[in-house]
Amino acid sequence: LAFSTSVLAACSGTSASSSNESSATESSTTTELIATTSSVTTTTAKLPLTGKVVAIDAGHNGGNAAHSADINQLVDAGNGVTKACDTSGTASNDGYPEYEFTLSVAKNLQALLQAQGATVVMVRTDSAGWGPCITQRAKIGNDAHADIAISIHGDGNDSPGTRGFHVLVPQTTNVNAAIAPASNRFGTMLRDSFLDTGMPVSNYLGTNGIMPRGDLGGLNLSTVPKVFIECGNMRNGYDAALMKSVLFQRSAAAAISRAITQFLT
Repeated sequence: LAFSTSVLAACSGTSASSSNESSATESSTTTELIATTSSVTTTTAKLPLTGKVVAIDAGHNGGNAAHSADINQLVDAGNGVTKACDTSGTASNDGYPEYEFTLSVAKNLQALLQAQGATVVMVRTDSAGWGPCITQRAKIGNDAHADIAISIHGDGNDSPGTRGFHVLVPQTTNVNAAIAPASNRFGTMLRDSFLDTGMPVSNYLGTNGIMPRGDLGGLNLSTVPKVFIECGNMRNGYDAALMKSVLFQRSAAAAISRAITQFLT
């Protein structure tokens, strides 16, 4: 009986030791897994545009036509140019307004950029008011210290057969010499990306879809890299049909987003 008790005690001691070792191993493994998971989460959290600021200017506004006295006041557009505060914009032949198109593209673009981590500053988020003036549109991007700013438009050329998109970039002048090289570089990226929308390059303005301008307040007054894009000619039936399409508006936003990501990363 004494022998049996000793044997049982010895067996019991061995089992307790094994159990302690097993628990220690499991605890160590669990700690390592938690640490590894935490490390992976931290590594994958950063998005490509984190820390970047983008200013989006949806051209014109829904109330501009009813505020002609306000938008026609003259302002300093920079580079020795004086221009009206803003304009009412154009529309397709069947009445689809430019300001509605530009806001749709702008909002789609905003969502895409925010999903990549960017801070997005919108010049306008609805079409209820008038303006702002071209001076204020530029100031919004400047005050935000935007890494890139873009103004979205649709052209309104009545000449037969004129169609396609073009990117407006600042001429290199004393007033914007600092931003012109970066703006022109981004303009080329945007032109290349926008070809994927199915909209052809303009056959009536610019060269290969790029047109330098020295008379636009939005470019002259900008202290951050900036371009305009005329996404198509709304007076052309083919272009207008595309521009009224929700699919094209999303495609246009995606093309602009790709160019911005390429430029900023």
